[in-house]
Amino acid sequence: MKKILIDINSIVPYFACGKINGIGRTTKELVESLSRIEDLPFEITLYSQNMKGIGGRNLDTKFKSYHLYYPNREKWNKALSFFPVREWMTRYDLMHIPHNFEYVHRPQQCVITLHDALFMKMEEKEFGHDHMRRQVPPLIRSCRRVITCSEYSKKDIVETMQVSPDKIDVIPWGVRHDQFYPSDDIEESLHFVKRRFNITRPYFLSVSCNAERKRSNILVQAYMELFKQQIPNHDLVLVWANPPFELLKEIEQSNISNRIHFLSNVRDEELRNFYQASTASFNPSSYEGFGLPILEAMACGTPAVTCRNSSLPEVGGDAALYLDEPVRDSLINMMILFEKKQLPLSDIRIESIKQSSKFTWEKTTQQTLSSYLRALNINT
Repeated sequence: MKKILIDINSIVPYFACGKINGIGRTTKELVESLSRIEDLPFEITLYSQNMKGIGGRNLDTKFKSYHLYYPNREKWNKALSFFPVREWMTRYDLMHIPHNFEYVHRPQQCVITLHDALFMKMEEKEFGHDHMRRQVPPLIRSCRRVITCSEYSKKDIVETMQVSPDKIDVIPWGVRHDQFYPSDDIEESLHFVKRRFNITRPYFLSVSCNAERKRSNILVQAYMELFKQQIPNHDLVLVWANPPFELLKEIEQSNISNRIHFLSNVRDEELRNFYQASTASFNPSSYEGFGLPILEAMACGTPAVTCRNSSLPEVGGDAALYLDEPVRDSLINMMILFEKKQLPLSDIRIESIKQSSKFTWEKTTQQTLSSYLRALNINT
């Protein structure tokens, strides 16, 4: 039986400190979903690498795991790529790297999940895009197959890296409908948010980070501008761990700092309550490879406000509410529509739940299995 090795190093932070980024989260969901399938057509094993011994054995799966007690740092990984240590240790036929890039000894035996080609399209100060532009395209051109999460990302990969479209499988992310679902009792969610975070007013929600393309600073500025036109009933809540100092200073000078809330270390069950209790979820990004917060919001029956660019319409479908450019003015107008209750919220809720139901981890997993079979030249 063929052996597939999945690199799960992107999951390690979850067990080390309880935090995980979007790529680690999708890797964790994929591995756990694969583990629930009986009679897999090949053997799946897990690979992790760090000095603390954190890895596959921390996951509750049926898969065998290999751990290399070796630093997981760029210079060490680069050195490791010159020697077939992973190959000797695991004897894999195919390795899946689900986190965009890794130094590997035999790229021709790899399937790479490249979540987007953002680094080829724009520059963000906080991310190593120059490094990615140098390292990722050669790997993508030499690996056996590529998985990406949207048709838009596939188009970008083909155009910017000169990769054949036949080599790329589009496999959208899923959403855990047992974790993110509509509430039968909104009051319970409202009570939780009030008790846990002392947020007492209706609120708009945004799940974000410091990436410039998220345009979260513009969302905050639009909300502050709304105060100059009218005093809104809604607060603004941002699940954003480390907003820039300049933005915090701007908020403090606006004298409405008590109406803007920044939260960090929010667990999934807490995040579900935040979605359920919010009037709307705002994600005014200028570029996304997928858009997981939009999908999570819709799965909770929450109106999702986003932009009609990149992959976002693939996720939002006809259910999302789309902003126009310039996005700041459009954000203000959208908030006013919610303030004045001029939107058909009941219809939006129904369409949002319907749209989110198209995305499941079971479907993602089955499509990933098909990609593995194509990479191994196994006919089903």
